[in-house]
This record gives sequence, C-alpha cells and structure tokens, in this order.
Amino acid sequence: MSSHSLQSVERMQNPVRAQRQPQQKPFLRRLLAIASPSQRSWHGGLKLRGYKQLSNATPVALVEVGTAQLAIPLERGRRSVEPCVQPGQHVRKGEVIGIGDDNTPWVHASTSGIVERIDLAFAADSAEPVMAVILNADGLDEWIERPVLELPQTPEALVERALQMGIVGLGGAGFPTGLKLAGAQQPDLLLINGAECEPFLTCDDRLMRERAEALIEVADYLAALMGVTLTRFGIETNKPEAMAALRAAARHARTPVEICALPERYPAGGQPLMIKSLSGRNLAPGSLPAEIGVLALNVATLYALGRAVFHGEPLVRRVLTLTGDCERPGNVLVPVGYPVSELREIAGATSEGQLTQVGGPMMGLPLPDPAAVISKTSSCLIFGAERYLPEPQPAGSCIRCTRCVDVCPMSLRPLDLYDAAQRLDKVSLQDLRLDACIECGSCSSSCPSNIPLRETFRQSKTELRA
Repeated sequence: MSSHSLQSVERMQNPVRAQRQPQQKPFLRRLLAIASPSQRSWHGGLKLRGYKQLSNATPVALVEVGTAQLAIPLERGRRSVEPCVQPGQHVRKGEVIGIGDDNTPWVHASTSGIVERIDLAFAADSAEPVMAVILNADGLDEWIERPVLELPQTPEALVERALQMGIVGLGGAGFPTGLKLAGAQQPDLLLINGAECEPFLTCDDRLMRERAEALIEVADYLAALMGVTLTRFGIETNKPEAMAALRAAARHARTPVEICALPERYPAGGQPLMIKSLSGRNLAPGSLPAEIGVLALNVATLYALGRAVFHGEPLVRRVLTLTGDCERPGNVLVPVGYPVSELREIAGATSEGQLTQVGGPMMGLPLPDPAAVISKTSSCLIFGAERYLPEPQPAGSCIRCTRCVDVCPMSLRPLDLYDAAQRLDKVSLQDLRLDACIECGSCSSSCPSNIPLRETFRQSKTELRA
C-alpha cells in the first residue's frame, strides 16, 4: 500500500465559480416546507456498535496496481454492456472497454495493460459470476489522453456525461447516476447522503474529511445546474471530523450548503429515512424522490460525478474500507476489478479460511469466491468477520413478542408479513405494504427466535414481481 493519501493523489483544482454557474431557470420555485424536528423523526431503528475506530484513523492510501490481473465487471444486476475490446489488445487507464444502450453506464479500463480474455468472474458483492474483461496490468498505470471537456451547461449534457463516464450509485444500489439525474424533474432540494450508518464502514467518512472542498464544489455546481434552492448534507453524529471539514469548506466557499446531523441510529442512511430526517417529506413506497422534489445522492457518488465533470475522469476506482481481523486496517483507493486476494495481503489479514464479509454486517454478504474482485459498489471488506458477527442460529417459531415491530424504521409489522409470506398470501403481502420494506435487517437482528425475516421478505418481493 502506498503512503500517498487520497488528497495528494487527486488534487482537484477548484474551477472558477463564475465559469460554471448556469443561469437559474426563470420560472418560480415552490417554497420549501421546513419541517419541525418532530415531523422529521422516524420510528424504530437500532443502536449498533460501530467498530468505526478500527479503520477511520488514517488517511486514504493508494493501491498501486503493479502487474496484477484485474477482472473488470461488465454487468451489474440486470444491466450489462457489450465489450468493445478484443483479447490481445492494449488499453490504457480510462479507455472505454464496454458500451451498452443509451441508459447504461459505460465501463472503462482501471489501469493500462493487455486484455487477456472476456470471461466470467465473481464480483465481490455479487452472488453469481458476471461477464468481465480480464486485464493483465503492465505496471505503468498509464492514463488515456483526456481532452479538455466543456463543463456541462444543461441537465441533459450532465446526464450524458455521467453515463459515458460510468457513474453509478456508490452507496450500494449501483443505479445509474445519469438516469437518476434524468428523472429529477425540477427538484428544489438536493440531499447528499453521508450517513454511512452500517457498522465497520468508514470509506465515506474519510472521503468527506479529505475531499470536503471538492464535495462542496460539485454540490454547488449540481444545485445551480438543476435549479435546486437548498442543498443539505446528512451525516451521522459519530463523524464529527467529517462534519467539521464540510462546514469549514462551505464557509470558505461562501455557499449556503447546510451540513446537518442525522441520528446515530441504524438505518439512518436509508433513503426514505434520510429524506424524512432532512426535509420532513415522506417518500411513499414505490415512488421516487423526484416525485417529492428531491434529488438524493450518496456522498461518494457526488465525488465521482465531480471527477467526471471537472476532470473528464471516468469511474475506474473507489475508496474501500479494509477492516476486521487484519494487521493494517484502513481505507484504500482501489481500482475496479482489483482482486480481493491482493487486498487481503495489503491489509495483513489472516488465512483465507476465515469469513470475509463484503459490505456491512447488516446488509452485506459473505465473499462469494476467494478469487472475487472489487466492483464499483464494493464498499467494505471485513476480514475474519466471524469474530465480530453472531454465529447463525437455527430458526424457531414466532413468539409474537413484537420486537420486530418496535425496530422497523418503516413502521411495518414484520411478524404479520412473515405469516403472510409463509402462507403465500400475495394479497395480504400487498395490504401489509411489503413494498415499503427497505431490507435493512433490523427485524431479523432483533428477533429472539432467529427467524430470517429479511431473507423471507426479499424472496417474497421477487415472487410478487414475477
């Protein structure tokens, strides 16, 4: 692991503010309804041990690719791109290697090297293998020549830039950022999600501490371009350094961007809950934030969008947390497609026989294969996770204690939903608002009978869609 910090690796010169401020749209904006604190609160949730101190004390470090073999995924969920490179072809960092339809983000080479083949590979956060470009790095990490691009002056131009630069949501969902921007019709509120409420994860925390000025710059640009009247960052109170850095950057930029505290309560970063906390607006099940005048982005997504807009840099690397049972925990700037096995050595983790959790303990998954690689949406690796996570226990019968009801942040009745799922009662599942479940796992974690509530609801959603 190189000692270079993220700030020294990615110097972002602030563009002249006057050169990037588009004209405000001439029509009248509706006034924001600023909710009282009681209207912003939400039900339930869990107070979890954070384990943040394991990895948040040191700056983000650069992972040097060397001559590693990368497997750069061409698929994410139902979306995939067609490779536009051939085996034996030399590519440079940032070069386009996969193009899809007009609604699919492009895929780019994460370093320079020779394409060996197009083949199946496991992404760290994918249960099934996906098609990938297998690239043998040449050790030069040579960027493609990046022409000076004009700053997008319309939302449509920004949408195109985001898709061509491969920007997706980095909070975990991986939804194309260009499509989210395209669907944001006349938003009046820009919300930046820096909650990072999952235990162990600190990649967003370090990014906010080290790149606060860049985040404020791109937030200002985006708000002006989209005609937004108010911008708020939401951050859990267990990240005081990140909040202080962003507030200082906002003061220096003389911007009205607000840095707001979110409750230190899981899942404060869930999109409906974050919107409720920061605006008082309710996001109905099945609806999009755009329908209530909100544009919501994860803080890492915002940063990647800024790199694409101001520097013409595609999304080829991300900040990733290495934590758990390892000698050198911390956060690293890692190329997409980089092997987890190499990161294990960088972190000084113990034998591969131990459990590696990808993502947080609540919504993450076990590493699907030892040869898996980092994808755009891989946020954390918890090595030796069995040391920290409770051992799975056999499920018992529901004792109607209603603890799951008490903790559900969406005010659902998980015990009744589970009963309906067991009976395959689709009508009751719809009446009980299964579609409102955000799959946070609070119910499963608090169930004394160890009933796999979240997994059951996830399966039931799939069946209902089918």
